[in-house]
This record gives sequence, structure tokens and C-alpha cells, in this order.
Amino acid sequence: MKYKTIIVVSFLFCITTINARDSKFTQKGTGPMYWIAYEYCIENDIAIPEERWQKNIDWINENFKEYGYDMISNDGWIEAAQTINANGFITKYNSQWENGFKYWNNYIHNKGMKAGIYYNPLWMTRTAFSTNCPVIGTNVFAQDIAGEHSFNSELHWVDVEKKGAEQWIKGYVRYFINLGFIYLRIDFLENYETHYGTEKYAQALKWIAEEAGDEIFLSLVMPNCYNNSETELKYGDMIRISDDCWDGGWNFVSDRKRGIVNIRWPRYWNVFDGFISFSDIAAKGQMIMDGDFMRMNTMNTIEEKQFLFSLMCITGSAICIADQFDTIDDECIEIYTNKELLELNKVGFAAKPISNDIYDNINSTRWIGKLPDGDWVIGLFNREDYSIESGINFTTELGIKSGTVENIRDLWEHKDLGSIADKYIVTLKPRSCKVIRIKVVISH
Repeated sequence: MKYKTIIVVSFLFCITTINARDSKFTQKGTGPMYWIAYEYCIENDIAIPEERWQKNIDWINENFKEYGYDMISNDGWIEAAQTINANGFITKYNSQWENGFKYWNNYIHNKGMKAGIYYNPLWMTRTAFSTNCPVIGTNVFAQDIAGEHSFNSELHWVDVEKKGAEQWIKGYVRYFINLGFIYLRIDFLENYETHYGTEKYAQALKWIAEEAGDEIFLSLVMPNCYNNSETELKYGDMIRISDDCWDGGWNFVSDRKRGIVNIRWPRYWNVFDGFISFSDIAAKGQMIMDGDFMRMNTMNTIEEKQFLFSLMCITGSAICIADQFDTIDDECIEIYTNKELLELNKVGFAAKPISNDIYDNINSTRWIGKLPDGDWVIGLFNREDYSIESGINFTTELGIKSGTVENIRDLWEHKDLGSIADKYIVTLKPRSCKVIRIKVVISH
């Protein structure tokens, strides 16, 4: 794992040089495809039961693994994880579960899939604190490294200024790697930075990244992203770009506080605004955007479902199913298994909006990018509640020589549209999209 030096130009025309984490994960250019246990937890405000966890794993294995969804991850409600080992590290997602991480990781691996873990290595459980466990590789104990501010009554924060904090943080990362996890979802980063400051926050992420190397994917959740995401670019593989999915629906996709910008987390409240704005730092070897989870069953129409899925695929985001075996229907499954769109993720494709100004409704809703084979992929989105005309000029906006378009393919209709002269124009229904793939004649 190395670092890439990049230049970020802000809207104030200030030029900032940043060293970005250049890992094997960011080199792929797109996020993982996986299932996460979010939906049950948010709907019931408790950790997912073990029996339901297994049923969902089996369901993903039987219905989605062949399409590339090859990872399973827990999510949140982690306060119930108070069963620890001698070093103070949690051994189960929930203390009420019969089986721990080792058992379930083996279960997942035996089905030919990978395991991800939701946790923050800066956390120390109430049990670890009260037991005052020894910090591995040091002569200090858990209470010696606990900070003044706690996350909540069940989880303390570790203060990076304390002797032994580095060993605790790196030890936790190494512990997860040794358990076979390949993805680490690190949440509530804004809370740590708010209480302990940016310098300590950066130090913590630096230690996590040093231990992670290319062995485990680092997903940074709820980051403040101050100064053009300077800290996050250095130490993360992927960042959340907007507020949580919560109840899902069109509100999550486009409407929630549309056009409002915050100075800290969440910078944006809906995922479309977030993708537009953060697209300027998303690039191979640099950063992957995370649009959070999809609860496809909460979308009202097939057009809304296609819109959401297209957005996740075309931006290079992680493609994460949060629906469950008993909350989904066949139409949603058909959306999730569109092979022509999933190919974009598999080849590391991430488009850019023509404009990353969230107030430029015409150009920020038109996304363009090139595939490794030279084909163009264009995403045209209508965020409005009324029909609009949208399109792309091949010559002036893509630089394609006039008359060289061999074929245009509609990736939702799965139809070849043939050659079109110089531009593609379409009327988009409310809350709908078109994703097309343009093949150009290559002259030798």
C-alpha cells in the first residue's frame, strides 16, 4: 500500500495538495458488492437475531452470490457486544448470540463468500474498561488509555495521546484481520473528531491505515471531511458521502433537504447531492464514494428502483443490499441482478457528473465515463416530479468524432438502439433514468 499525491481545487479556487491512500482497494476504483444487516436493526432498534442472520446469509448465497454479491457484514447496534477476550476485544456481534465471529466467519467462508465487520477500533467496551484488561504489547491497562469523553454508556473512546493507545488500535485491526475479515466499517468518526480534535482523529486513522495495509478494506463512516476531506483521503479507501439510509425511499435518494450543505457531518442529507459534490475526489487510487445501503423494497415504482440502482452503479459506489429474505419481492431482485449494470462495478468504472455543482440541475444529473474497452457509459437522471428532456451531444460533450458511433445500448431495456448521428435525446419520466453504453468505431 502506497500514497498518491493529488491536487484538489476547491470552489474557492484554493489549491490543496493531499497524499491519498493508494491501496489495492482504491486501485480497483469501485466499492464492494455485499449484504448488510441494517434493515432489521433500524426497523426494530435492536441487533439482528442470530437465526435471522443465518437465514439472510443463506438467502444471499442462493440468490445473489452468482451475480457478484460475495460479502456479508453486520451493522450497528454493537453495544450488545460485551463478550471479550483477554485483550479486551469483542468476540461476538451480540453477547446473546450462541456463536461468535470465528464460527460465523467460517460459515460464510464455507459458502464461498467473505466477511465484513462493523466496528471502530477506537472503541473500548464497558466490559473491557471495568475488567481493566491489559493492553497487548504494553505494560498499561484499558483504563489507562480511555479518554475523557465516551461514545455512550456502553462504549468508551480511546485517547490516542495516552501511552498504549497505538497498540490497542493496531491490535484491534490485526485481531479482525486474523479472524478473516476483509472489510472494516468504521462508524461515528465525526463523534471522535468533535470530542478529541482533528489532530488526534488523524493520528487514529493513520494507525488504523498502517496496520490495515492492503489486508483489510477501510470504510470511513460519518466523517466530517473537513478541508476537502484531507484526513479521510490519506487514510481511507471509501467514505460515506451523505446521511444514513434510514427509512429509505425517494427521500433518501434525492429529496431529503435537497440543496442544503452542512459544514460538518452530514455534509449532505440525500445521496444524490452527496454523489455530485464528492465526485471531485473519487478516483482510482484515491477514494471510493459510499452511498450507504439500498432498501429497494421501500421504493414506490420500478422507475425509482432503477434510478437508485443506476446511481449506485454508475458512481462507483459500494453496491449494498439491505433488504432481507422476507422483505423483498421479485421486481427488486431483478433490479439488483442487472448484469449489464453490475459489470460497471466489476471493471472498476466510476463516472463523473458534467458539473459537480448541486444547484446545476441540468449538468449534475448527467454522468459520463469511459470503460476500459473504450466504450462510453452515460447516465441521465431526472430528480424532478415532472417529465424532462435530457440527453448528450457526442461531439461537443464527449469529444466523439461525428459519425463514429457504432451502437448505443440501453442497459435497462437490454436492447441495441443502433447508430445515432451526433446526439442522444430522451424524455425522462418523473424520478426515472436512462443508462446507455456507446460503442465507437475505432479507426486504425
